Amino acid sequence: MLTNKQKAARFKAMQNKNYRASLKLEGFEFDGTPGTEPLHEPALSEYEQIARLKKHYAR
Repeated sequence: MLTNKQKAARFKAMQNKNYRASLKLEGFEFDGTPGTEPLHEPALSEYEQIARLKKHYAR
């Protein structure tokens, strides 16, 4: 049986994996190493990337 700490670690790992997968669907490319920045937009902060996506998908 897993401890609460192990459950939290597994949940966090799955959450990160899902987040990276959703970014990949949006067109962000990673080099495969967890925690790295996207290859094609290294100069933009996360806030700027989100703002850019919102502007792109705004109708």
